[in-house]
Amino acid sequence: MRKSSRYAAYLPFVLVAVIGLVYHVGMKPMAGDDIFFRDATKDTTLWAYLTQRYLTWTSRVVSECVLVNVIQCPVLWRIIDFLLFATLPLLLSGLFGGGKTMNWCAAAAVLIFPFHDMGTAGWITTTVTHFWPFWGFFYVAWVIRKLALAEKIHPAAAVSAVPVAVVTGSHEQYAVIMTLLLVLSGVYLWKAHRRPGNAVLFWTLAVIDVVSLLVIALCPGNAGRNAVSIADLPVYATFGFGQKLYLGLLSIERVFIANADIVFFLVVLIWTWLVWEKTKDYRRTFLSALPLLILFGQTVLRTAYPGLSGLFVMPGEILEWSWSDLSTWIPMVYLAVTVAAMIYALYQLFGDDLFTFISVLLLVGCGFGAGMVLGFMATIYVSGERVYAPLYGILLAVTLFGICRQRSVWKEPAAVAVSGRKAEPAADAGVTAAVSKAAVPSAVFLTALTVVCCAVNVLFIVLSL
Repeated sequence: MRKSSRYAAYLPFVLVAVIGLVYHVGMKPMAGDDIFFRDATKDTTLWAYLTQRYLTWTSRVVSECVLVNVIQCPVLWRIIDFLLFATLPLLLSGLFGGGKTMNWCAAAAVLIFPFHDMGTAGWITTTVTHFWPFWGFFYVAWVIRKLALAEKIHPAAAVSAVPVAVVTGSHEQYAVIMTLLLVLSGVYLWKAHRRPGNAVLFWTLAVIDVVSLLVIALCPGNAGRNAVSIADLPVYATFGFGQKLYLGLLSIERVFIANADIVFFLVVLIWTWLVWEKTKDYRRTFLSALPLLILFGQTVLRTAYPGLSGLFVMPGEILEWSWSDLSTWIPMVYLAVTVAAMIYALYQLFGDDLFTFISVLLLVGCGFGAGMVLGFMATIYVSGERVYAPLYGILLAVTLFGICRQRSVWKEPAAVAVSGRKAEPAADAGVTAAVSKAAVPSAVFLTALTVVCCAVNVLFIVLSL
């Protein structure tokens, strides 16, 4: 019985692997930017190409070095990308203590992720430059967690963390988030009066991150690319700081709120449910649910009552607006209320530990900042929604962390994510039975809704291949 239960714990990983296999068999690469990168080094050397790109276009030279090599063998790319996709739920589950419940939650997080965005510039190009650093971010986070908790790391995992950190740090958004993780882990170690489990690896990751930030900050190609983009979008040159900030904030509101993003909807719904199960307080739950009410207005009310369309604005990819128009400010009000409600929900979930709350708040803020800063780039409407992958990842990770810590609902080993103590199989086997009677109906409904959303997302991705 125990053996079959152990096999059942791996079922969610098998499910993700099967779906990932379907994705990667159906993908049709060599479209969009794939053609450019396939021929990038045809008439020049790799070093000359990377130097020219760094001086004139981008700081992501490490990612592009990997890209121009792996794109020459699409079969190799399919294998690597499939392995990364299939192992992502393993990373997520391990990051938050593991266990049967967390395995399924991690699998759901991977299946609800908008993987279709990873084909917008060509499957090979977008996955290598966006999904691979996305995976690398969670791998580095998993390693940092083990270092902070002084857990044993397999030598192969420790060695592989170095090249993974180099590739991940080549992406400016993940380089900043890695910095935050390293700083927070350093503060945690200082508070606990401990040293990292492997000081050499910890400081190696820190050096890689600092070097990555310097390479990004000193890259002349970033300014060159922005100049070319402004030439294609002349009106952007007239924008001041306030207008660029508004563009960045409006873009976040458009993608996650106005478009009623399914990942954002599920994240906010789960946070609200966790607040209710923890506090049993209607007022606190209502305040945490305000983003859901806004999403309800953006979808149901706007459709059922067209006369309310002025109240629930659907911002497009705009480049001009009037500060005196009410429609200019309504999206900002919704965004402000949403952010305030999310902070309130996070406080209810993590406020019993000030350091944990501040850490989570900084991480979520870093994710939103990574999206907001896009307003300061003339390419804001060129890259599509793939640039929001870091924010998606952070929202999903915080949700998993909230589930992990909610001991009043899931009676698994206490403080798994903080103490680092591994979940016991016996405890995992009784997870379902341990859910409080009051939580069962809502938990079943939420689980069913999550399954439906994941199924719809998977079907959409398969049909769009």
